[in-house]
Amino acid sequence: YISDGALDAVDEMAFGFVETRGLIRELLRRGVPVDRFAPRIAFLVNCRMDVFEEIAKIRATRRLHARMMRDEFGARDPRSLAVNVTVHTSGMSLTAQQPVNNIVRGAIQAFALALSGVQAIEVSAFDEAFRTPSPEAHAVALRTQQIIAHESGVDRVVDPLAGSYYVEYLTDEMEKRAQEYLDKIDEQGGI
Repeated sequence: YISDGALDAVDEMAFGFVETRGLIRELLRRGVPVDRFAPRIAFLVNCRMDVFEEIAKIRATRRLHARMMRDEFGARDPRSLAVNVTVHTSGMSLTAQQPVNNIVRGAIQAFALALSGVQAIEVSAFDEAFRTPSPEAHAVALRTQQIIAHESGVDRVVDPLAGSYYVEYLTDEMEKRAQEYLDKIDEQGGI
């Protein structure tokens, strides 16, 4: 996915899928069976400050990926329908003024990612807005991840927000809008 630019979450999803589709089509063109490579597909995405939107984006990405792999590319192995999602918190959300507040921003984003069930999280260092991160800032980012992973209990439930009216609605809407944009891009020639 493209991150930390002028794209919104739906744009990010659509462009990520355009790129992924292009790569899958090329591998299939070269004769590589879909179930041979599909279980290793991974997305690297960006997490912004809108907690529910980011959770819905990850949930919608999983749905779109599974449907694309099954319906469009004929994947049969259940592992081919899953996608590994790695996410980093948004450097664009950091501010140079009062940088210690960026610790809270990173924690909110990382917690949202944990709720969405991503496989890996990287938290931006709190001083990245104005310099190469310091060792102290790196340590705080790492400890933020560790506290969320090992002390919050968020890992005890898969998709803990499933069934929430708002999260389900937002996931459905993002999935629909991303699919529409992806189809439009494909109609114009794709990647």
